[in-house]
Amino acid sequence: MNIEQILIAVLVLAWIVYRQVVGQYASRTKLIWLPLVLIVVGLYTVVQAHPTVTTVGGALIGAELVLTVVLGWVRGRAVSLETREGFLYLRGGVPALVLWLISIGMRVGVELFAHSIGGATAALATSTIALSFGISLAVQGLVLRQRIRRDGRPLQEDSRRGDRSARATLGR
Repeated sequence: MNIEQILIAVLVLAWIVYRQVVGQYASRTKLIWLPLVLIVVGLYTVVQAHPTVTTVGGALIGAELVLTVVLGWVRGRAVSLETREGFLYLRGGVPALVLWLISIGMRVGVELFAHSIGGATAALATSTIALSFGISLAVQGLVLRQRIRRDGRPLQEDSRRGDRSARATLGR
């Protein structure tokens, strides 16, 4: 990765963490698009890099992806569902910040360990960064979608469409 790619990744990640910590109104689409884009970019990056998958590299990335899924699930459960101005509002607060710092720290640790091994393992780890965060956000989004669906409070976007009776069903 060059410096511009690193800077873009850091800015995007900072924006994501900020939005989740301070909160935002629940939406049908916000939980879907960003993880989808990151997964597609991540898969494209892996295909373009065409890294050699060694036993150590595969085990490292496999373990990292399992932890990524678990952390995404925990973040999804840690977000509080609140009512603001009559609409469902999602706010992660301090728990989300701590969990994001753990997620980022884990990913940095994977990168450092992979680069200490070198070669194919380092290339594989670097090429899976966007994929890893995309999967983590997708799991978090799925958990939140289930919680929102069960909650039933109205979403702000429903009122913009003139549907005053709409509830947070998310396609139910």
